[in-house]
Amino acid sequence: MNPEETSSRQARYFAFLYCIGAGFILLVCFLYWFVVYAGKAYTDDAYVTGNQVYITPLHDGFIEAILTDDTYLVKESDSLVQLDTTDGIIALQRAEQRIREEVRRVCELFHQLFVYKAELQAAQAEWIRAIEDFEHRYEALPSGAISLEDYQHAVAELRSRYFDVRAKEGLYRKTQSLVQGTSIRRHPFVLAAIDTWRDASLFLERCNLKAPVEGIVAQRSAQVGMFAHAGDKLMSVVPLDQMWINANFKETKLKQMRIGQRVELHVDLYGRGLVYHGRVAGLPAVAGNAVSLLPPQNLSGNWIKIVQRLPVRIELNPEELQRHPLRLGLSTEVFVYLNDSGTLVPTNENGSPHYTTPIFETEERGEEPVIDAVVDENLDPSLAMWRDEILPFQMLEEVTVSETINRILAQDNGT
Repeated sequence: MNPEETSSRQARYFAFLYCIGAGFILLVCFLYWFVVYAGKAYTDDAYVTGNQVYITPLHDGFIEAILTDDTYLVKESDSLVQLDTTDGIIALQRAEQRIREEVRRVCELFHQLFVYKAELQAAQAEWIRAIEDFEHRYEALPSGAISLEDYQHAVAELRSRYFDVRAKEGLYRKTQSLVQGTSIRRHPFVLAAIDTWRDASLFLERCNLKAPVEGIVAQRSAQVGMFAHAGDKLMSVVPLDQMWINANFKETKLKQMRIGQRVELHVDLYGRGLVYHGRVAGLPAVAGNAVSLLPPQNLSGNWIKIVQRLPVRIELNPEELQRHPLRLGLSTEVFVYLNDSGTLVPTNENGSPHYTTPIFETEERGEEPVIDAVVDENLDPSLAMWRDEILPFQMLEEVTVSETINRILAQDNGT
């Protein structure tokens, strides 16, 4: 065999080996693609997202104390920031003083009503006596048993007592309109003062800013002695059990994506050795360009066709999240199993997360005994029965008079 044939055979042999090697590499690549990517949607444009609860004061005040700092754990209802309470204490004392004044004022109205009632009854008795005296003199006048002067005096007394009754009746009705149908404790004047006290108490209570959830403190900007305005973000609390993944898929990848499909993902923090499992919790209702500052408009000339990315919400396994905590903003790689069945849009409102906090439920607990104590301290003991019992409305009895007396009174009224 000559050298040329040997060289040619070796060339064909190496070419054959190259082809075999290339085919093997392609086969391995295909198998890797089939195992890892076939039937799956992949993106590395995905990040850990979650709730970030900002701690903000509801009213202005100087920061007196800061009880935690960044990276530290806080429990639900833990005190985080303490504002100066001087203004709140003064307002609460003024509100308590107003309760005392209003209770005494209402007690005075009750007593005034009883006084006017007694005066009205006395005036009615005199009115009845004046009626009887007038009727006696009216019957005796034709026979000359009394003088005309005595008769005129009886008419004058009749008119005087009538208008005295009307004056006393007006005062009684005026006072009655202020207290009827209510008790001292539930009188509008007292309730308004109590509401003012509650508002001042709530102001004082909210000088102590508490953690609404358990989590890690972040973004502390508060400083001791700083004047904080209402709504300022002093710090935030990140609950580690309220996190999910926002995976930004191209719109061309969403054709087969459905709610409920399985998801596997890796977080750069832990590497590919740790796999998180989850599911597609929701598909976005709007693309980012539609809610941007300058949304694209064909007629305005700023429209350019660009394939959009839409954030797909992925719910994580709570047990895995508890074992391997995440942090907001971590990068992830996401694989969605597109062959799983699911729905394109939610069919009902079930399954949506609910976030609640009980820290505001206790803000006014225990205040009723304090308010009742202030009311009792200023309540007239003689009016104790009317503390909670409603004072009924009482109708005034009209005195029946003759037609002659009505005619005399009508003349006096100018009718």
